[in-house]
Amino acid sequence: MMLALVFVLAAATVPATPADGAYTYSVSIGGASAGKTTIQLTHTPAGVQVTESASASYGGADFAGSATLNLDGTLAPASYMAVYRPPGHTVHAALAFKGNTATETADNGSMSYTLGANTKNFAVLDGTMFAGFFILPAQLRAWNTQSFTGVSPMFGRGAAIALDAALKADRPKDVPAADVPLSVSDPVEFTLWYDPATLVVDELVVPQQDAIYARLRAR
Repeated sequence: MMLALVFVLAAATVPATPADGAYTYSVSIGGASAGKTTIQLTHTPAGVQVTESASASYGGADFAGSATLNLDGTLAPASYMAVYRPPGHTVHAALAFKGNTATETADNGSMSYTLGANTKNFAVLDGTMFAGFFILPAQLRAWNTQSFTGVSPMFGRGAAIALDAALKADRPKDVPAADVPLSVSDPVEFTLWYDPATLVVDELVVPQQDAIYARLRAR
């Protein structure tokens, strides 16, 4: 009973996030179906865990990937592990976070990232993996910030990123009317459309890649 009470009290201190559960998204490129990814969010005694299982078929080739993003009680990333499965081989990558440094360990070696100018928080935005994008609106609300350092172990890159309020993205026709946009124009333009009440992302639009991640909702 005492352990259950401690867990409830710990979970209650975590900032607002989407509700625990599974969220599935279709992926399209150039208007054609390319795959899907499923996000599972779970509150833990340490904070929040976001896991992902993705599969895709593009250009006649099959791809798959999985990821686990562990967040602490402030929604800051504590660790990240990813497995990418392009055709014919498997690639592993992991991130560990300590203070102002994120350290990547991958099959081809290791490297470190430091917080960029005018940022106080890391966020994981790992290429075509969706887990970090899914939790980003909740993180930015919790941190009360418009900027962060994004890290992508898939591409071995890290950079300071700021939201672009001047970027007026067109509202997709299938996005709920209550959704609001969160837009970034550099280094890669994207817009997340999410419900400000639940913090659930309904759509991610990446114009440069002509890619869309759209949540599959009950009709």
